[in-house]
Amino acid sequence: MNRRWMSRALIALVVPALAVPALASSATAAPTVKVPTINAAAKVYPHLAGGTATETATKVYGPGKKCGQTKVVKGASGRTASYAPDYSSGDPDAYLMTGERPSVSVQAFKFPTAKAAIAYLRGYAKQAKHCPGTNPGGGGGGTGGQPHCTSKTKKIAFKLGNERWGYQIRSTCTIGDQTTSSVFNSLFARKGRSIVYTTAMSMDATAPSIPKSIAFTGIALKTAG
Repeated sequence: MNRRWMSRALIALVVPALAVPALASSATAAPTVKVPTINAAAKVYPHLAGGTATETATKVYGPGKKCGQTKVVKGASGRTASYAPDYSSGDPDAYLMTGERPSVSVQAFKFPTAKAAIAYLRGYAKQAKHCPGTNPGGGGGGTGGQPHCTSKTKKIAFKLGNERWGYQIRSTCTIGDQTTSSVFNSLFARKGRSIVYTTAMSMDATAPSIPKSIAFTGIALKTAG
C-alpha cells in the first residue's frame, strides 16, 4: 500500500467522518456495524468507567462525481459513538479533558464487500488529490476576533488490519489574550469490509496515550466485525 496514497486517504476521511453526526437521520437503515460499549472503552480508558456511550446510526456517504458532492453507499452501514465519564459521580475531575482523561470517540463503517470498502477509500483519496480543501484558518485578515492557530503533526505507526494510518496533532490557538492548546490522536484502520476511525483529544496540552489509542482502535476494529 503506497504511503502517500494512504496519507491522502486518511485526510480525506477526516472531513466526511466529522460530518457524519449532522448527516444522521431516523430514516437510516438498521445498522449491521457495531462500536465498542462503554465497558469496553473503560478497559482502555478507566476514567470512562460508569459513564455513557452515545451512539448514532448513520448512512455512509461516499464521494460524488464532483468536488464537494457525496452519495449514499448502498448496502453499507455506519455507527458513531462518543464516550463520556460519569458526570453524576461528584468527581470534579470528570469534567476535565486531559491527556490522562481524553475525550474519546469512534466511527465505524461496514460495507457489503472488502472491494466496496477499498473503493470507498480510493474514491476519497482521488477526491482529496483533485479537490484539495483550504487550510484551516486560511485567508484570515488578522482581525482581533479571529484565532491564530499553529499546529504540529507527527505520524503514529501501528499494525492493525489490512490498511492503517495515524496522526497526533498538537494545536495552539490564540484569540485576544486567551490561548488554548489541544492534542488530538487520530487513527484509521480497515480490515476486510470494515473501517474504523478513532479519536482521543485533550485540551490541556498534554498528549493522550498513543498505546491506548492503538489499543482502542484494535477493539473498535474487532467489534466492527
